[in-house]
Amino acid sequence: MSEAWLHFAIVFFVLLLLFIIHAYYEKKLSDTPRILGQGILSGIVFGLLFDLVLGKFFGLWSYTLGFGAFFLTLNAALLYGLFAANILLMQQVRLLHFYIWMMIVAAVFEITNLFFHVWTWEFILPPIQFLIVLSAGYFGGAILVATVWHVFLGHRFFFIDTSLKK
Repeated sequence: MSEAWLHFAIVFFVLLLLFIIHAYYEKKLSDTPRILGQGILSGIVFGLLFDLVLGKFFGLWSYTLGFGAFFLTLNAALLYGLFAANILLMQQVRLLHFYIWMMIVAAVFEITNLFFHVWTWEFILPPIQFLIVLSAGYFGGAILVATVWHVFLGHRFFFIDTSLKK
C-alpha cells in the first residue's frame, strides 16, 4: 500500500472514530448504520460535485491521489459521507450546537490532514482569513446538506431556540 493510500485510510478511520463519538454524544449510537448509509449516499452526490467543480475545475484544492474516478468516488463515499453523516446526527439541535459540532468536524478533518496528507489547499491567504474561509466553507456545506435533506428527502432539520420561555 502506498503512503498516500495509507494516509487516506488513517484520515478515514480518525473521522469514523469522531462520528462514533458524535453519535454517542447525540444518543444515536443504535442508528449509526442507517445514518452512515444515508451519509454515504449524500457524500457521493455532494463529494463528486464539490470535487469536480470546486476542486478540479476551479482549482481550490488538489489530492495527493489525484482526481481519478476511483479515488474521487471512494473519497466522496467515505470522507464526504462521514461529513454528511455527522450532519444527519443533528436534526433537532440549537444552531450554536450545530455550528460547534461542524467546526469540530472541520478541525479534525484539517488537523488530521496536516499529519497525514491527503489534500492540499491551492489558494493562499493569511492564516486568519484562511481559517475564516475554511470555517465558512465547512459550515456552508453543512447547511447545504441539511437543507437538501430537509426540503427534498423528508429529514426535518429544526434549529431549536432555547431562549423562548414557556
